[in-house]
Amino acid sequence: MKTLSYRVIRNEPGKFEETLSREGTVILNKNGQPLALVLDATSESLESLLLLVSQIRAQLSVAEMRASARERGLDRLSPNEIRAEIEAVRSERSG
Repeated sequence: MKTLSYRVIRNEPGKFEETLSREGTVILNKNGQPLALVLDATSESLESLLLLVSQIRAQLSVAEMRASARERGLDRLSPNEIRAEIEAVRSERSG
């Protein structure tokens, strides 16, 4: 996968378009750090790509929540402790 500075879009748009067309995916960097992932999309594939990207983002969010729960020891809660937490939140909301 090719990596380009984001300035290439402004300074050398033809190079950016050619690289994207050839590679299909380009990582844009700013100050040496990843800034964006650019996917080559046709009008026919755009809707499918957008759906897949939203699904991937959801999966990443769930993975981050699970990792956070493990770090905080929440993956070791008993069913009774989980029920107690749920009831406490429900009580706060209703009361």
